[in-house]
Amino acid sequence: MLKVRELYKSYGEVQILKGVNFDVSQGETVIIMGPSGCGKSTTIRCINRLTEPDGGQIIYKGCDLLELNQAELLKARQDIGFVFQNFNLIDRLTVFDNIMLALYKQDTLSLTDKEAVVEDSLNQVQLGDFSNRYPQDLSGGQKQRVAIARALALKPDLMLLDEPTASLDPILVSEVLEVLESITANQNRTLLIVTHELDFAYRVADRILLMDNGKIVEEGPPEQVFENPTSEVGKKYNNLIRDH
Repeated sequence: MLKVRELYKSYGEVQILKGVNFDVSQGETVIIMGPSGCGKSTTIRCINRLTEPDGGQIIYKGCDLLELNQAELLKARQDIGFVFQNFNLIDRLTVFDNIMLALYKQDTLSLTDKEAVVEDSLNQVQLGDFSNRYPQDLSGGQKQRVAIARALALKPDLMLLDEPTASLDPILVSEVLEVLESITANQNRTLLIVTHELDFAYRVADRILLMDNGKIVEEGPPEQVFENPTSEVGKKYNNLIRDH
C-alpha cells in the first residue's frame, strides 16, 4: 500500500532524513519510535507532503505522491487521514462543525450523509454527546479525540498519527490511547503512528520501525525489536523494558 524509498530532508545544513526506506501493507498498524530528533515526525509529515522532502519516492497505492501537482495532492489527501500533535481545531467552530469541515470536498455525499458520518466518527471516539461544544470547553484528551474523529470522518484507507499524546498531561494520555487501540482493532484500516508510548506500541503494533539519526535502524514485530534488538537504540529500549 505504501512504499517509502530513499527519503531525504534537510533544513539548511542540518540533515534530518538520510535515506529512509520502509513499506506498510494494507491493514497493518506500524509504529515509528526512536529518540527525540531522530526524524520520526519529519518522516510522517513528508508522507502527505505537509513537509516537502528533498528527494526520494513516496508510493501510495502505486502513485508517487511527490510527483502530484497541488490539485492532485489535495485529492490524494482525502484518502489519508492525519492527526497532529496539537489538535489543530478551529476555536470558533463547534466540535460537530470542526469535523464537518473535513468533509466539505466530499461532493458524492449529501448533507444528511455527511451529518451521519460526523455523528458516527464522534461515536467511535466516545464523544457522541459533545457535538455542540466548542474546543475551549474540552480537555486536552477530548480535543485530541475530536481530531481523531475528524480524520476518521474521511474514512481514509491510511491514517497518519504524529505523536498524538505528546501534548497531553499524563493523566489524559490513557483516554486517547484507549480510543486508538479500538481503532487499530479494525484491520481494514492502515495506521502509521509516531509515538513514545512503549506499552501502547507493544499492545497494538504489527511492526515497529526504530529510527536513529535520520534512518530506520531496525524493524520487526514488537517482541523481536524490543526483546532481541540488534541496534544500539533497540538495546536502549530493551533496557527500558527491563527496568519497567
